[in-house]
Amino acid sequence: MSNEPIVKVRDMAYPRLQAPDLDVMEAFLTDFGMVRAERTKDTLYMRGFGSAPYVHVVHKGEPAFPGFAFEARTREDLDLLAASEGFTPVEAIDAPGGGWRVTVKDPHGLTVEVVHSIAPLAPLAAADPRPLNMGSKFERLGAVQRIEQGPSSIKRFGHLALNVGDVQAVLDWYHARFGLIASDAVNLAPGMPVAVFTRCDKGAEPADHHSILFASTLGSGGIAGLNHLSWEVRDIDDVHAGSEYLAAKGRRHEWGIGRHLLGSQVFDYWRDPWGHIHEHWTDGDQLDASIPAGEHTPDVALSSQWGPNPPSTFGRTVPPAAS
Repeated sequence: MSNEPIVKVRDMAYPRLQAPDLDVMEAFLTDFGMVRAERTKDTLYMRGFGSAPYVHVVHKGEPAFPGFAFEARTREDLDLLAASEGFTPVEAIDAPGGGWRVTVKDPHGLTVEVVHSIAPLAPLAAADPRPLNMGSKFERLGAVQRIEQGPSSIKRFGHLALNVGDVQAVLDWYHARFGLIASDAVNLAPGMPVAVFTRCDKGAEPADHHSILFASTLGSGGIAGLNHLSWEVRDIDDVHAGSEYLAAKGRRHEWGIGRHLLGSQVFDYWRDPWGHIHEHWTDGDQLDASIPAGEHTPDVALSSQWGPNPPSTFGRTVPPAAS
């Protein structure tokens, strides 16, 4: 991956899903910690408590994952992409906050958007984690800690994981266009990755440990497509409070609570009514572009530093059983 990419994207923006019933999907996402931003006859936009006008888009239709969006560093980067093979011309975004985008199909047919100039909104709530008294660092003096019951506070869309047929080939494709770089590679043998955690190349500025995890379809029964979607929440208390709230609502739990080894996030995974995996996470690693990629054996791919082992169903869409 030594070739210079066309652009280097800055962050993730939002995913797109399809669901046959927007009322049912909105109810799940509200329990998950999102708030309706806008809804039309055929499209639901949900936001978190941060400044992004939406962090999740759902279209009415048969259950599917049609694609997702990156955030570009500059408006000019969209022009560079639009002039490149396979990309659409720059077009206005007809959605809350407006803005501009280009799109392209990835090697598995997903629509990848790159967006810029989406107008931010005033945050709905403070994004700072709660002050903690731990070890020799005391942030909360003369005050008590009380965690309100209710859903998690979604901060932003953080990352996704994709099941792909050829991990190295797909990684090369994404690097060449968007500048993604490896944070950790899981190899069957040297040079034979079965999973690669990739991050945005922001130079000296730290970036999330991964924006996209590319995982081999060897672990998904040969089926390519969505592995999971993930949103950052306020703090560890938020993960636990949100988990209790979703359980009380009778939502379908998948895996957690635990702390990943690769990426270090505290995680909790839930399934939407059509089986797509949605994750809450907090306290992930931040790496600048100078940090080299780690190399690992397959036994650590889904390892946790603490917490339960993953279920056999993790990493692929599993529709609910017929009633």
